[in-house]
Amino acid sequence: MQTDTPLRLGIIGLGNQGQEHLIAANNSDAVQFVVGIDPSTKSLYKAQQLQPTLAIAPDTLSLAGYALDGLVIALPHHCYAEIWDDVLALGLPILKEKPLARNLAESLQLLSQAQQSGCHVQTAIQRRHHPSYQALQQFISASGELPLEAHAHLHLGFDTSVKNTTWRGDRASAGGGALLDSGYHLIDLLHYLIGPFELVAASLWQDDMPVNEQQIDDQAMLVGRGERCWVMLESCVGKQKSEEVVIKTATNIWSANREGLWRNGLLISSHPRGWERAMCSQLDTFAHNIRHGTWDSDMIWDQIPAMRLIDSAYRLASRY
Repeated sequence: MQTDTPLRLGIIGLGNQGQEHLIAANNSDAVQFVVGIDPSTKSLYKAQQLQPTLAIAPDTLSLAGYALDGLVIALPHHCYAEIWDDVLALGLPILKEKPLARNLAESLQLLSQAQQSGCHVQTAIQRRHHPSYQALQQFISASGELPLEAHAHLHLGFDTSVKNTTWRGDRASAGGGALLDSGYHLIDLLHYLIGPFELVAASLWQDDMPVNEQQIDDQAMLVGRGERCWVMLESCVGKQKSEEVVIKTATNIWSANREGLWRNGLLISSHPRGWERAMCSQLDTFAHNIRHGTWDSDMIWDQIPAMRLIDSAYRLASRY
């Protein structure tokens, strides 16, 4: 395989997330998207506006005719199980958007099938590749400071007064709401920054009422405890769009978002285009893993710690 030749990738799912991958690939020398699949004519049109040379395939198995090096999948949560056998039959490395499935049990099953088929799976976790959060992790690690408190929030800024009539509003298709969608990012980001933590309490709400197992949560509040660190996390569909992680140590208060990194309120580094860099870096990492075979069990199973904690939170919150 020529290391100076971009890897040929296919993509299944050309909605918003799929289109973000196409944009990121335009800034990468490591990969190129050559073929895509989506049932929506509107999505196909937008995708080909972003990547005019993108071929369109009718179904997953037809991708075998395009000499691909890897596959990116960005689909609604319930769709992975429907196409997984055909995906694995291609025998390609996979970069898939989180979450892989609707719940922990389904995720474990699909990842186990991939492992048995010899297909490597990398989870798309953009915030681990974002320069603001990478800088935060590096500064704290270099300082030797021990986190004592970690606070994280992500508000998507959607209007919750408008009823969600898409698949995201159906518990059977979505598997969950704010906690599974945006909360997943926060949980994984905190694992990256401070390490594992145990769930202490969980509160999930819809329209200011506690949810039951049939409802979609639009707000999630979690409290956790690491080895020395208390963790507080809020994931919300509504409210003004915003995102931040704050980590308190004995000597400093560190904060970061998708724009920059601060220590005690003073800006240390600015990353206004960090999201573009994160998406591109993620594809470059995927290409590196394909070229050099740098896969390990953590890479394949990296979504499970977050999914396990989310599963525990839904079960814990349903008691109340």
